Amino acid sequence: MPSKAKSACLALGMVVGVLSSGQGAVAQDSQTGRIGIELNRFEQNGEACRLTFVVSNELGSDLSGSGFEMVIFDGNGLVRLMTVFDFGALPTGKTVVKRFELPDTGCGSVSRILVNSAARCSGPGIDAPQCSAALTTTNRTETDFGA
Repeated sequence: MPSKAKSACLALGMVVGVLSSGQGAVAQDSQTGRIGIELNRFEQNGEACRLTFVVSNELGSDLSGSGFEMVIFDGNGLVRLMTVFDFGALPTGKTVVKRFELPDTGCGSVSRILVNSAARCSGPGIDAPQCSAALTTTNRTETDFGA
């Protein structure tokens, strides 16, 4: 094979390789995503402390059910409560607002809220460990919140 033809084949092979690896990277990125949980409001509601969350599913698949274990710490940094908040179905690409109340709890007595893990999380090809790994948190309140 003449030198020019060999060089052209080699160059074409490199271009195809680069394009193939780029397509693989795009496909891989579309399979990864995140579940965002934002603590949006933290307010007293009578004898209960009300927590309002804004949740977004950016995993690329609908979740038929989801529940996240959260740990509530008191003013001394001690665990007061461990509970699972049921966020239910989370359609992909949709933002959902969920509200939960901690009965007989003054919001002022809560120093921190920790998202321990995804206790339940199911959808096509998705399970709880994947949801835990994809979890991101944000906070719009004065109370410490995160994973």
